[in-house]
Amino acid sequence: MTKRAAIYARISKADKTVPKVANQILICKALAEDHGYEVAEIFEDDGIAASGKQIDDSTLSNRPGALRLLEAMRSGQFDILLAVEGERLARTYPDGMEFIKASIAGGVTWHLDTDGQLDPSTPAGEETAVSIFASGRREGRVRTARQKRRYDRERAAGMPLWGTRPFGYEEDRISLRPAEADLIRQAVKDYLEGTRSMLRIAQDWTAAGVLTDGMKRERTGRDGVVKPARQAWTATTVRQVLQRDRNAGILTHNGARMPESQIQPIIEEEELEALKARVKLGTPVGARAKSLLGGILRCECGAPMHGTVSYSQRRGGPRYEYKNYKCSQVLYDKSQRHASIGQATADDWVGGHMLRDLVTGKLDSPTSDIPVQLQMLTQRLTANAEAVEHVGGIIIDPSLKTLHAKARGQLKTLEAERSELEQERDSLLARVDDGGDLAALLTEWRDGIFSTFKTTDDWDQWTEKFNEVWGAVEIVKKQALIRARYRPTVKVGGRGSSRISLNPVEAS
Repeated sequence: MTKRAAIYARISKADKTVPKVANQILICKALAEDHGYEVAEIFEDDGIAASGKQIDDSTLSNRPGALRLLEAMRSGQFDILLAVEGERLARTYPDGMEFIKASIAGGVTWHLDTDGQLDPSTPAGEETAVSIFASGRREGRVRTARQKRRYDRERAAGMPLWGTRPFGYEEDRISLRPAEADLIRQAVKDYLEGTRSMLRIAQDWTAAGVLTDGMKRERTGRDGVVKPARQAWTATTVRQVLQRDRNAGILTHNGARMPESQIQPIIEEEELEALKARVKLGTPVGARAKSLLGGILRCECGAPMHGTVSYSQRRGGPRYEYKNYKCSQVLYDKSQRHASIGQATADDWVGGHMLRDLVTGKLDSPTSDIPVQLQMLTQRLTANAEAVEHVGGIIIDPSLKTLHAKARGQLKTLEAERSELEQERDSLLARVDDGGDLAALLTEWRDGIFSTFKTTDDWDQWTEKFNEVWGAVEIVKKQALIRARYRPTVKVGGRGSSRISLNPVEAS
């Protein structure tokens, strides 16, 4: 009876001593022909390593061909496994044991071009298989130790390690690329002087077509789907680039500063420290709030909307100013349309709903426990911000690429946590901000002022009084009141306030 065989071929991009995948398959086919095997299926992982960051890490989750092969082995779909050598199957103990266990479960024997036939279900066969993986493991240890010594020598000499070209530097990661270095210098200067925010810098760089090398490359996910390069900056990516120690010519390793550095500085160390301190301090609340609903309104795509100003002028005529709220993704996502609405239209609409809340008695009064709760929330928000900064540093570090996927997942969790904390904070601030003239107006209404209204003029006067008081409330306090009550969204297309959905916040 002819035995059914499966072929497995694998090579990493860096492995120059092993035949290419296509050549491995030809070798295994010739082996099958010489021994009368029928090749039932071919499994391959081209350009995928079988060694993890740590010597005993498993790499199977990154090898779709190996995963399918193991499943087929366990279910007994073939009798013989063909490979040019054992290290094509695994280079670590955990992965090697998975192949041994799958072979025993499915009654599969191995035929390797370098080692001949072996049956992992027998003591002698298992010992041979383990010795093959041990050899690969030892080679990995030797290679890792050799690389570590070389890296330590290079760091001691002040040389940065290889990786993706850092923005602002040439391929050697030492010399400056003048055009990009100038952009970094100007951005640091503008941010420290308060003339441009991180978001404004990101928008300016995106509009100018400024890209890092990483932004120009497509990426293939673990599912094999090619993801297009995102050729756009965000406030987060700008902040990460501007705060790099290398910008001041500092070489670091594991968070510690190396005594020597050959990296050419873009800015002075004093500027870098001032920038980090300014970022840690955050944008002053009064400076941040320039439009009432900026960051509160959401486009129907889910992204926040921000206040913008545009101008038009015909030759010789007056200059007109237009204030709108626009979706923050309008520059980055061209795959769909995004919402835009006039600031006055949206502000008046929300103000009308706040009047309704005042009339229906939904505005709360402050309580004595609020300062303590706010202090606790502030501490949690600070811890969250520090965690985001740490995870963000992992994501932009090319030497930690094996941790990037996990870090991105952690970053999403932290962002969701921050959103919940900010909602809780805004709810508390809203209760505090019911003080002053607004609180007096609330008391007046609850004392029954409405019972004295006799004509529509009385209602009109009351509405005018509210609008006057509401207009005098500090903008950040009004924002806290709104956030505590609504999550307004704007639909794409159409005109006027009918496109706004209120989305009231459920009382906790």
